[in-house]
Amino acid sequence: MRYANVVSVIFMIAILTSTASAGVWQENFDNGLPDGWNEVSGEWKIQKDAYAETSGAQYAKTMFGDEDWTDYTLEVDVTLVKNVGVNAAGVLIRADTDGDNAMRYWIRTDQHKCQFSRWKENQWDHIATPLPLEPEVGETYRLKIVAEGQNYQCFVDDELLFDDADDAKFRDSGRIGFITYEANVHFDNLIIDGEDIPAFAVEPNGKLATRWGQLKTDVRIQ
Repeated sequence: MRYANVVSVIFMIAILTSTASAGVWQENFDNGLPDGWNEVSGEWKIQKDAYAETSGAQYAKTMFGDEDWTDYTLEVDVTLVKNVGVNAAGVLIRADTDGDNAMRYWIRTDQHKCQFSRWKENQWDHIATPLPLEPEVGETYRLKIVAEGQNYQCFVDDELLFDDADDAKFRDSGRIGFITYEANVHFDNLIIDGEDIPAFAVEPNGKLATRWGQLKTDVRIQ
């Protein structure tokens, strides 16, 4: 009987990992960098249990996810660790492979701005600037962006700063990424939530990495 129960549990886990699609992907980088990230430019490393850009490069980027992801919400803590120059940092969503084309949402201290822009062939086309925030070096800000169809909502620390459609309909799917410009930045406590987001990930040793993701449905195995 005990053997049968074990088999049943293994079978249930196998079904869940193979069929679950809608989920919440979470990562706090406390155990290093998960598989799947590709550094496009700059110098990225785990530093003080956060994912950090340390070179102060112009338009440093690191990317993650699938180009087929459509509607989703992205949240992450962004800390401008020290004064480098422009001190700009934020996220790319609905991006192509290397983040050359995407929707960009970031903060910058040189002009005390928060901006939401189309990012076309690594050039900006501002949709909303400046948004009402005066970021400072040394502070941590919770950036959140919600993409549903062509409508976008941009938040900082749960305050809604922008809610409108992209009339140009520039992007409708893509990866996520972190982007910086002349900044030393820590990114932490990442959450990606959407119908296309995988509910589970598997570590290199084949074990189920439940710390990375969780099912939206509460499944109890008795």
